[in-house]
Amino acid sequence: MSAQTGTSTTSGPSSPGLVGRARLRVDRLRSEPNPIWIRELKQAARLTRTPLLLMVITILMTLLIASIGGIASTEAAPARTGVLLFQVFFSLAYFVVTLAGPAVAANSIASEREGRTWEAVLLTGIPPGEIARGKFLAAYTAIGMYVVMLAPVGALPFLFGGVTAMEVMVAFLFLFLIALLSVAFGLAISSKMASNRVAIVVTLLLAFPMAITLFFVGGVALSYAAHDAWPDVAEAAPIWLPSAYERAPFGLSYVVFLFLIPLAAVALPAWFLYEVTVANLTSPTDDRSTGLRVWFAIAAPILAAAAVVPSFTVSSSDSLVTIVAALCGVLSFLCFSVFLFVGDPFGPSRRVAAHWDRMGAGRLRRFFGPGVIRAALLLLIEGTVLLAALAAIGLILLADSPPGAAPTRMQQLGCFTLYAIAFYVFLVGLGALLRARSSSPAVARALLFSLLFAASVGPWIVAAIAGLIADRGGSDDALVIASPSPFYAFLMMAKLDGANAAPIVSAGLVSAGAWLTAGLGLLIAARGRCVKLVAQHEAALAQTDALLAQEDEAAAQAAAAHAGPPEPQAAERTPG
Repeated sequence: MSAQTGTSTTSGPSSPGLVGRARLRVDRLRSEPNPIWIRELKQAARLTRTPLLLMVITILMTLLIASIGGIASTEAAPARTGVLLFQVFFSLAYFVVTLAGPAVAANSIASEREGRTWEAVLLTGIPPGEIARGKFLAAYTAIGMYVVMLAPVGALPFLFGGVTAMEVMVAFLFLFLIALLSVAFGLAISSKMASNRVAIVVTLLLAFPMAITLFFVGGVALSYAAHDAWPDVAEAAPIWLPSAYERAPFGLSYVVFLFLIPLAAVALPAWFLYEVTVANLTSPTDDRSTGLRVWFAIAAPILAAAAVVPSFTVSSSDSLVTIVAALCGVLSFLCFSVFLFVGDPFGPSRRVAAHWDRMGAGRLRRFFGPGVIRAALLLLIEGTVLLAALAAIGLILLADSPPGAAPTRMQQLGCFTLYAIAFYVFLVGLGALLRARSSSPAVARALLFSLLFAASVGPWIVAAIAGLIADRGGSDDALVIASPSPFYAFLMMAKLDGANAAPIVSAGLVSAGAWLTAGLGLLIAARGRCVKLVAQHEAALAQTDALLAQEDEAAAQAAAAHAGPPEPQAAERTPG
């Protein structure tokens, strides 16, 4: 078994199907649990502070909820008190999980490296994916104990009334799902760090603002949209999702918004964080790209489908806004993916190529492997197709607009989509070229971010200066100078239905064509650069192999000369 690739080096029968592999995995989990998980559990069992910490947190939470319930029950009805306690308890539990989960997970892999025990873990031959799963299960078990200890306290609001047992159970279910994401996030950060303290500090610095943002955006802000869709769901309540499962009428919107979208919102980030952790634990000479490529290929269409769903639920007058918002969301995800794949190597290593040859990998398998140009082509093809598909769906929806407004709205969406696709192609080509000419992915990402910021903000600064010099205070003539900025697409939409739209739209289309041409040119230049670098690398390896072969031949000749000629065998005497 190879510790890096996780594949057996011996030949055997053909691999079973999907059901067979799932059955084998379940049987293996029963008979051979993850060794990293077992080791972490044994170490945690020896710590005396774990039960004390659980007891202290449970007592403090019980006293807090009991105090709030006692104070509120004197002035409010029991049902309102139960709702208040429900919101307070699960809000506090949310922050406990989102802050303690990443901190516990950040202490796993980084502590191995700091304690000089990481090399011993690698020498066991355990694949990186199994190490990541073991570390995740250990940290998730620890956070799960916190949630289980708090379960009796979370049941107190049900005794007051105002909430049902189903709402409490669903809230605890989502608490476990949030804990899953929190642990996976902390583990991904820990897999990149070499110091335990730095890993914990960085994880908490990132987890704290993300937890607050998700609480107010996904909780308070979305509660108003949920109240508009289902009036029985209370607005301005951060913990509204359990109530929606209980009180919303069952239908297509119920399935889409309460099952499919939450499932994707949990599964896709968890899968991404797992692939990042495995990539950080894998040797640079092995395949660190396939997992992330497969994730992108599946996650991008799912995200696009989820983004376009609200466009089918709003009125025709709001369709343009929702479609543009969906395009912006998908484009933001694609830009993030460009930064993600900038860290790819120039091409597959010899080890990866030998593994492909041994397993008989086809073109599709090799296409998802390491390589800057492979990543750029995947981003270019799938991203362009998704943006065009969203625009096509939007044009179909906008066709139902009032007769006088439909052509203008369709033109607005078309201009925005053309500019978005053109600038995205430029971004893909620029990222590929910067990676091809940089020795470090961090340098390529820094340069890409700087150039993207300059292209987005710089033209508006120049347009503002030009407007002041011309003493026109931001007239259309000065705004034309800002056409190279990607945000100019919004100005094109705003000015398209005006009387003086021709200069604005023409300048935007010219800039879009320039971005598209530049992007394709940069991609061609990046391909040539990568081919040259790979050829130089292969030539250097071939020269090294030739030198090693010469040394081996010289050593063999020296050993033969040192041994001397073979001694003649004595002739056998024949009887006379």
